[in-house]
Amino acid sequence: MLETNNIKNIDSTVYHNVEDLFTVVGASDEEIEKLNAAPYSYWRETLKQLFKRPLTIICLAMIVILIFFTIFGPMMTNYSMITDEAKGLVKSEFEPNLPWSAEHFFGTGGTLSNSYFDKVDLWTAVWVGTRLSLLLGTVVALIDTILGILMGSIWGYFRKLDPIMIEFRNFVNNVPSILLYFLLMQFLNPSFWTIVLVLCMFGWLGLAGFIRNQIIIIRNREYNVASLTLGSSPRAMITHNLLPYLVSVIVTVVSTAIPAAISSEVGLAFFGLSFSPSNGDITLGQLLTAVTSAGEWIDHPNLLVVPLIVMVPLTISFYIVGLTLADATDPKNHR
Repeated sequence: MLETNNIKNIDSTVYHNVEDLFTVVGASDEEIEKLNAAPYSYWRETLKQLFKRPLTIICLAMIVILIFFTIFGPMMTNYSMITDEAKGLVKSEFEPNLPWSAEHFFGTGGTLSNSYFDKVDLWTAVWVGTRLSLLLGTVVALIDTILGILMGSIWGYFRKLDPIMIEFRNFVNNVPSILLYFLLMQFLNPSFWTIVLVLCMFGWLGLAGFIRNQIIIIRNREYNVASLTLGSSPRAMITHNLLPYLVSVIVTVVSTAIPAAISSEVGLAFFGLSFSPSNGDITLGQLLTAVTSAGEWIDHPNLLVVPLIVMVPLTISFYIVGLTLADATDPKNHR
């Protein structure tokens, strides 16, 4: 009996001490369900990482400004770059080598190059050329990326294709690309889609080989083996398990493929394999080729500087944004 009383006294003392130490303030089911942190969003974190770097913001602004001038730049002068009697258009020509002025923002072309760009308004020529070069680069980059992802995924998942694809890649890599361009252009008339076809003929192969190697590395990881064991189809394995892992790589390739395609067109223009300017198909590559084919730019540097001050920032901006986007889209760099 005495032991029972002692136990009750101890319990009451402990309970009393607990009440002194803690105060019950109540509970709310709604408050319990609230999260202290915002729910994770992949694309929100990607944009947060992307805009964290001032250099990236500057490059994005540069791209937007250049795109704006490719659309509205020629309208500011309203000078024609082609002769079309049916539409009443006459190619605008002026005094050669005029300096920068309110009438000719970039000056005018020279006379020694004997090209289509003699005596033209350089402001109009540069922005018309940038428009077509940028459009060409974007189309080529998208086609190369789609083909590269598609063929690389199939190549990496179905290993039986290795003998065929590896031999094909070795053949293409051992033949200079400019030689392939020459051979193809001998049978094709220069046009927008002809140039796209030539640049995309083998341009996807590099991305396909890279995707193939990455898929071989990750296809035997535990979650992929488990998914395959549960009966996932090859299509589901590629689209749901393998390609999402390579988002950062794919985004990088797309952004860097645009300046690469523009540079490739410059090479084609240098060898006379690009568009015909007389039809109004003007590119930065043709303008640079016309300027550098004569020595007149030495006495009048603006003939060379003007196309470069557009092409160089455009190319560098795409590369920097592409590299930054690769880091931003990598989930390991998120919080």
